[in-house]
Order: sequence, then C-alpha cells, then structure tokens
Amino acid sequence: MTDRTGPVLWFHVFTNHVPALPAMKTCLALPFVLMWAAALPAPAADAPAPPKTPELRKPGFIFLELNTRRREEYAAFFEAAMGFHIKSQGPKFIELETDIAQILLNDPDGLPAGHPFYKKFTGDGQGFGVEIGLVVADLDKAFAAAKKQGWKISVGIGMRPWGERDFRVLSPDGYYLRFTEAQHGR
Repeated sequence: MTDRTGPVLWFHVFTNHVPALPAMKTCLALPFVLMWAAALPAPAADAPAPPKTPELRKPGFIFLELNTRRREEYAAFFEAAMGFHIKSQGPKFIELETDIAQILLNDPDGLPAGHPFYKKFTGDGQGFGVEIGLVVADLDKAFAAAKKQGWKISVGIGMRPWGERDFRVLSPDGYYLRFTEAQHGR
C-alpha cells in the first residue's frame, strides 16, 4: 500500500514552519508536492482484500472454558475429536479454536484470589452437575479419540429417543461431555 500522507505532511511542515518564505512559500512548494504525489503509484483498485479471520466473539457466541492441570491432554483430545487447533498457548493456558468455536484451557493454580474457584480445584470430579454438549462432524472419530485418550466412556454411541446419535464421557477432571452428531438441516 502506498503512503500518500508524506507529501501532504511535508507540504504542511514546509509552508507552516519555514519563516524565511513568507507569502511565496505556498506558491513555490505546491508544484513540487503535486509532482511528488503524482509520481507515486496509485493503489490497485481491484487488489484483493487480505483474508479475514472469522470474528467469533460477537453477541450470542458461547465459548467453553475449562480449568485443568491436564491442558496438553485436553488439547490433544479436542484436536483429534473435533478438529480444534491451538490458536495461542502460554504457561498457564491453551486457547483452542475452530472457525465456529473456542475452548479455553486454564491452569486452576493460576486463578487470581477472589475468583470463585480460587484454591477450590481438586482435579477430582469437579464437573458434577454440568453436562457440556459438543456437536461434532464425525461422531465415530470423536469416540475413537476419547477411547484412545483413555477417557471414561459413561454412555457409548447410540441413537437417543429424541432422534440424535451421541455418546458421553467423563473427562479426567470430572467434566461430563456429550458428543452429538451434527444434524444437517436442523
């Protein structure tokens, strides 16, 4: 992209800050500035815009945030089961993403004082009372990933009375995760 602000800025500085050229400074400088600006290549009108990454966090978007000391294990599982990829990673977190979802894996020991879970994480059955539903493109692939990871299968693959095929696992930290096959046309 060509920066055309240079000639304008130069013209401003020249015409306003050179006291030796009173009224004639504008008349003398303007032709040179216009020639300089005209010599610059024009930006391509049909140049393609850079690819835009999808903006996920807009109103109505829901993301999943799990506290676990097994961040790498969870990341490997969600990569294998659902096609997530690591967007960013630090010593106390891993951020996973697809083009429609985010999962944040946080170190519970990094929670600040005053957080509701501060110093309450035991890593043993913390997820009770919450069922997290995750829609996958390939249920059999997700099931194989769960088995390979050694996660406890609590309900195997099956067609449910409400017309959805799914399975349920208990993660190592006690999160009850239901993996449901994508329903096309729903």
